[in-house]
Amino acid sequence: MTNPNDPYAQQGGYPQGQQPGGYPQQGGYPQQGQPGFPPPPPLGYSDTAAPVKPKAVETAYLLWLVAAGLSILGNILAFFTIDAYVDKLTEGLGDLGPAFQQAVEDSKPGVGSIIFPLVLAAIWIVVVMQMRKGANWARILLTVLGVLGLFGIFGIFTYFSIGFLGAIQALLTLAGYAAIIAAIVFMFKPESNQYFKAS
Repeated sequence: MTNPNDPYAQQGGYPQGQQPGGYPQQGGYPQQGQPGFPPPPPLGYSDTAAPVKPKAVETAYLLWLVAAGLSILGNILAFFTIDAYVDKLTEGLGDLGPAFQQAVEDSKPGVGSIIFPLVLAAIWIVVVMQMRKGANWARILLTVLGVLGLFGIFGIFTYFSIGFLGAIQALLTLAGYAAIIAAIVFMFKPESNQYFKAS
């Protein structure tokens, strides 16, 4: 039943978006993009987006690659310096007989001393790449192996006394140790800790 005092009812209906009582009809709600409605999320947006990799992690990644490369070069040089290195270590032991001399000769590495470190370096790089992606286990593994590897510094100074190649090998090894220490520091900076925690 219409109200005889309602001018809209007498003229044939209500304006679009209104109904009796002054309430907007369902179609009167603001549409997307209109005032009062939140804008749509940007393309590619996701609530589960990967955390942003900080520069410290990227720096640690590059330092680990540098350390791996220096390790490979050092092991290649070791193939040419190992004889002089072993002779230097055993020169103060005197003549302990042919059995001892044979044991020393047998302990000198061959071609495998180059191949095995290359395999280890390949595995090393794979772990470093996982660390770069935010794998905390890779960060811990690299830290443990890096700290253990630093104990080799005690025998490195013998290389300085066996000639030019030995000195080059010693310098490469020292540079590798410096890269490892720096990489570990960068992996545990505050922004790096947040990245690994978020990953």
